[in-house]
Amino acid sequence: MAWLCRQLGVARSGFYVRRQRQDVPGKRAAENAAITAEIAVVLEEHRGFYGSPRIHQELRASGRHVGRHRVARLMRRAELRARTRKAFRPCS
Repeated sequence: MAWLCRQLGVARSGFYVRRQRQDVPGKRAAENAAITAEIAVVLEEHRGFYGSPRIHQELRASGRHVGRHRVARLMRRAELRARTRKAFRPCS
């Protein structure tokens, strides 16, 4: 492994710390996974019509303190998108 550390230009201790960190996700990553699961539940509950602002309101109402931009970012990463409603067209 010493040759790999020299090739990457990284200290040996830093290489092993990074490798160990990849095995166990941090607290923030675990929290993001939990929030993403809650977002998916809210989206399913409202048949996919709620976007990030409304989902943010739902999460805040349920007691989860999370920012709107974080909700939007997690939705993009999980590829969760709101459906758009069809425009109203009056029939003559």
